[in-house]
Amino acid sequence: MAPATATGLRERKKAQTRRALHDTAVALFARQGFDHTTVEEIADACDVSPRTFFRYFASKEDVLFATADERLRALLDALAARPPGEPPLRSMREAALQLVPDYTSHRDQLATRKRIVAETESLRSHGLERQLGWDDAVTEALRQRLPAGEESLELRLVASVASATLRAALHTWLEVGGDLRATIDEAFDRVSAGLG
Repeated sequence: MAPATATGLRERKKAQTRRALHDTAVALFARQGFDHTTVEEIADACDVSPRTFFRYFASKEDVLFATADERLRALLDALAARPPGEPPLRSMREAALQLVPDYTSHRDQLATRKRIVAETESLRSHGLERQLGWDDAVTEALRQRLPAGEESLELRLVASVASATLRAALHTWLEVGGDLRATIDEAFDRVSAGLG
């Protein structure tokens, strides 16, 4: 087997193990509760050791939010691909719309995670910390797209407001259904009208 093929296979197996740990953890959290599920149970259900679990995730919180981390990377990549000179809020809107296929194909899992977080006090504070991390990452991505000296306050406002707009659209869609793309568009239309 050629080294490149072996490397490709190894990476696919690692991705499969990571996905299995995540999916199993979410199912166990939904059934038993986050606080009543151990890393050992998650690892055992996937036929791996706890040590293997910790090679992929630092904690139970990290395994629950793993897909959110992947979506942040996808959002930042989509943002980087937007045309130079585009207004930051427009760039954020278009980047958010790029995530729609992924969100819609994982709707049930997103709803389950939302319920798990709502039922677990420690996860609510963890979720808030992650939201701040999203805002910081988006602010930095916007800063890199604009000329040096661009007003920092405006970039932070756009990052925070755009992240909150996407969250509001997602939560609405998870609660009432409908067309996610249209819901995101409507949310950004309302924010744009308010921000001028």
